Amino acid sequence: MRIFEIILLIISTIFPFYISTKGYQLNKKFPLVIISGVIILHFIFEGYRWQMIPSYLIILILIWCLYKEHPFFNGGWIRKIVSGIAFIILLLFGWGLPYILPVFNLPTPTGTYSVGSQYIHLKTNQDEYMTSEIGDKRELMVKVWYPAIIDDKKTEFYLNEGDRVSFALKHGLPKTTFNYLDNVKTHTYDSPSVAKGEFPVLIFSHGSYSQASGYYALIEEIVSQGYIVLNINHTYESTGTLFPNGEIKLFNSEYDRKHNNQKMAEMVWNAMQNYNKATTPEEQYMAVHDLILNYYGAELTERYSKDISLVIDELKKWNTSTFLAQHLDTTKIGVFGHSQGGAAAGQALLDDNRIIAGVNVDGMQWGEMIDTKMTKPFALISSEWDSSHPNLNVHAYHNGSSSDFYNAKILNSGHSNFMDIPLMINLPFINEAGTINPNKAYKVTTKIVLQFFDMYLLDKPSNLLELANKYPELEIKLIKKNQ
Repeated sequence: MRIFEIILLIISTIFPFYISTKGYQLNKKFPLVIISGVIILHFIFEGYRWQMIPSYLIILILIWCLYKEHPFFNGGWIRKIVSGIAFIILLLFGWGLPYILPVFNLPTPTGTYSVGSQYIHLKTNQDEYMTSEIGDKRELMVKVWYPAIIDDKKTEFYLNEGDRVSFALKHGLPKTTFNYLDNVKTHTYDSPSVAKGEFPVLIFSHGSYSQASGYYALIEEIVSQGYIVLNINHTYESTGTLFPNGEIKLFNSEYDRKHNNQKMAEMVWNAMQNYNKATTPEEQYMAVHDLILNYYGAELTERYSKDISLVIDELKKWNTSTFLAQHLDTTKIGVFGHSQGGAAAGQALLDDNRIIAGVNVDGMQWGEMIDTKMTKPFALISSEWDSSHPNLNVHAYHNGSSSDFYNAKILNSGHSNFMDIPLMINLPFINEAGTINPNKAYKVTTKIVLQFFDMYLLDKPSNLLELANKYPELEIKLIKKNQ
């Protein structure tokens, strides 16, 4: 919470009792000046947000009581009890809402470059497989994060309208629920010039039904170190995609229900029954082989991978005729993603020979990986899954790699610790984060990602395994080539 919000909450908590004591000699000018001054400063320097409404109501009642020279808790015992209960409820919401949904601080990037962003609307000739409209073609919005030259540009708002509105609708909330995020200060500038030079390209793929660009804590740091990140919004797969004409295309729940159906549920049930009965790793592998290969997640993985290749197809054109002209090093392309996007990163390495290396951040590797092997440098970064959560990736990567394969785990982390969610929602049992400090999780993750791509895209000598000595939260091992 911010400083004036805290002061307002303290006033809301203490003053009702203060002006209700018998010894209090009503002098309304002094308290009125204090309360009015604080709330004015709050609105000027911090701005209104709906989480503070319970506190605003208490403040208004306080001002009225001071003006009328009435104790806050006035009347007989029944009235005092009723007003006391109402006050406690307001106070609980007053303290709880700003704490649970804070105006948070993003970690400050540590690299030498400032960060800028612009959007590219990619129209393709590929049929749109997720709608029933005849002639509908696949369109993607790509957020380009890049090292920038700053010339009195303003930083962008945190999350665009599509991310905010769709995230609210996903949880059954009013569309304006996340407007308070205007108060969150990003380190990304809106449409500045690209810094001089060519930069390696990293393509980032988000998780299924998640905010496509809700990864500021990771991406800002990576870009500040000298990478261009192409943040794909997989249309109908994210919470929502905002297009230049203002249209927001939401997650296609109808398509999801149709394909992620009862047949898929039965497949999972049968596979896990056999998996739990298995007594050896070989039996476990056989129990889940068909599940990993054929479950709905494999279809998503393949779709995401195709989108990644569609973006790569455009790089040479973008490198000559857009704001990115002469800034993309198209010989140095890496891919990384989170959750379903992480699985897509692994699949894209198999599908597209233009990609040199990739990182899967806490994604289950559904699809054909189980029947092949990795042939390019790859890193799997996992959260610390609960012991009841079967680690199917052990079997998905059963055939190993003919290149370097890193397997990393960030201790005490949860699935959302790689997104901005733990900052947005400060309640672990809702945000699915672990007990690790969110900023520590971001720091360890970006260190792994950056050192990995520095090694395999830029040929910088490094030893990823040494990070475990620096960060006790990290477990990492290298599976050597041909093992």
